Amino acid sequence: MLFLKNKFYFLHNLVLILCTTSVIQPFTIMIDPSGDAKHTGRVIQDTFERGITLQCAESLKKELNAIIPDVRVVLSRVPGETIQPLQNASFANRLQADFYISISFYLETNIPPHIAMYQYVTTPTDFWHKYTSLCFYHVSQAHLINIELTTKLGKKLLQILQNNTINNFFMPQGLFAIPYKSLMGIKAPALAIEAGIAQKDDFKHIIKPLIAFIKEIAT
Repeated sequence: MLFLKNKFYFLHNLVLILCTTSVIQPFTIMIDPSGDAKHTGRVIQDTFERGITLQCAESLKKELNAIIPDVRVVLSRVPGETIQPLQNASFANRLQADFYISISFYLETNIPPHIAMYQYVTTPTDFWHKYTSLCFYHVSQAHLINIELTTKLGKKLLQILQNNTINNFFMPQGLFAIPYKSLMGIKAPALAIEAGIAQKDDFKHIIKPLIAFIKEIAT
C-alpha cells in the first residue's frame, strides 16, 4: 500500500513538472521567396523572378544552417507549389515565427542597383498602436502586434545595408511603410526586400548582409 502511495505521489509530481516546465523553442525565421507555380514574377535575363527568389532563399537557408545551427529556417514554398491567399501568414502564425522576410527581385541595369525594404501598415496612425493581450486582432491588424519591433528591425537591416564593408553592391533606398500585400496577416516582425539585379546570379550579393542581420537578431 505504501509503495502504491509513493508511486502515486511520484507520478503526480512528474506531471506537475512536465506541465510547468516551459519548452525552449528555437529562434524561427520564415523566408518567403516571392512567386509560385502560377505566378512567375518578372523576367530577369532568360528566367523568371520566382526561380531566382527560391534559389536565393535556399542558399540563405543553407548558409544559416551552417553558421547558426540553432536557428530554425523555414521556406514558405517548394518548387511547383501554388500559394493561396493568406496561406503564408497562417503558416507563419501557426509556426510562431520570430521573424518573417519576403524576398523579391526585378531587372535593373543601373550601377549600383537599388534595394528597398518594406513593412506592412494600413495608415500612418498604425504607429500609434499599443499592443494589448486582451484584444482580438483581425487578420488585417495582425501587423500591429509587433509593429514597434518590426520598425526597429527594419532600421537595423537598413544600417547593415548602408555599411560598405558588409554590402558594397546595392544602393539602399530606405525603409518604407505601406500596405505591402505579401506581409498582410503576419503576427511576427515581418519585412519585405525588393532588390534590382542585372544578372540572375546577382542574388548572391544579398546573402552576406542578410546573414549579418540575422546573426544580430537571433543570437
